[in-house]
Amino acid sequence: MKKNENARIEKEFIKAEQEIEARQRALDEINEISKSTIRVAGKIIAAIHAGSVSKDSMEKLRNYANKLKAVDREFRWHALQALQEYTEAEALYSIKKGATVPSISELGVSAEAYLLGMMDVVGELRREITDLLNSGELKQAERFYLIICSIFDITRGMRYTEALMPGFRRKQDVARIQMENAGSEILFFKSRR
Repeated sequence: MKKNENARIEKEFIKAEQEIEARQRALDEINEISKSTIRVAGKIIAAIHAGSVSKDSMEKLRNYANKLKAVDREFRWHALQALQEYTEAEALYSIKKGATVPSISELGVSAEAYLLGMMDVVGELRREITDLLNSGELKQAERFYLIICSIFDITRGMRYTEALMPGFRRKQDVARIQMENAGSEILFFKSRR
């Protein structure tokens, strides 16, 4: 092989290596931000249940989510779980405050992250219903139950492959069980009055 040809090939390999290393650094950063987002969202959800979520923690979560939303489409799937957790925390926060459920555009997430996150809200609302009934707050428990029913009814006919919507079918099944159990709990509570 000629010396010039070898140098040209080496130059192309170096260029390819630099491009891949840059993509690896971007992916590593996305993975770190995703882990932080998931951790903060989990803490916020626990704080929402305890009635002690702070605006600072919500702002921190939003900052992480904004970094992930700016991610190149090539790495979008790597941010999916974190943005799903972000959606769940934001929606639960809004519902608990008595506000409307945020839209996809308000959250700025993908349709996949939104639907998966909203399916997870069902379990969190189910937990809230149990706590509310234990406190004798039937009206608020019924409000949350209606939201669960709406989420389930709207998504009931949605069927997607696992590759496109990982875990969605299972979340639908879990949501149905959560809805039925919450309904039974409310009826039992009413029957004891």
